[in-house]
Amino acid sequence: MQILDQAVEVMRKRGVKGPEIAAKLEAIGAISDEATRIWQGYLDRPGAAGDKYTLVSWMGPERARQLFELSLKAKPLVDEVCAATGPQARFLVLDESPVVLAYAHLADGETGPQAAQARLAAQQAMSRHLRALADAVRALKPGAAKAAPTTKRPVAGKAAAKKKSAAKKKPAVKKKRAAKKTAAPAAKPT
Repeated sequence: MQILDQAVEVMRKRGVKGPEIAAKLEAIGAISDEATRIWQGYLDRPGAAGDKYTLVSWMGPERARQLFELSLKAKPLVDEVCAATGPQARFLVLDESPVVLAYAHLADGETGPQAAQARLAAQQAMSRHLRALADAVRALKPGAAKAAPTTKRPVAGKAAAKKKSAAKKKPAVKKKRAAKKTAAPAAKPT
């Protein structure tokens, strides 16, 4: 999931407290594991063949509903992880789900078990990735982030010197303009 990757990257830069967020990532990982069990359950007992268009017709509406409910259960946890990034959270797109859903069209000639096998592999990869993110966040140390660059304030003496030099440059410009004005009328024949 790109949003969780981005959130963890922001947390690395900010030095966020790792254990709290790691626990949320572990909870999302547990939900992902439950989705893996549902996909594996379908592959163990595929049931009757469905139509050639959708995976839901092969899996059945009950399993598809279970996956969808798991996705809804994971959404607030994903939101909390992203909210931990602070002001950067507004840049994260929260429409991804850590649960691979059954609402998919089948490719030409593809069967339900073939599509489910691919989705199971994707769900297992997601579970491993979530565990790795949790470990990465757990390893973060609070306040260990790089110091944010601060803006330099001008020293009072330097600011005054800049004002004086700017004031000196302005009369020079006026003198040049005045010289051009006086030279221009002299060049005109009357």
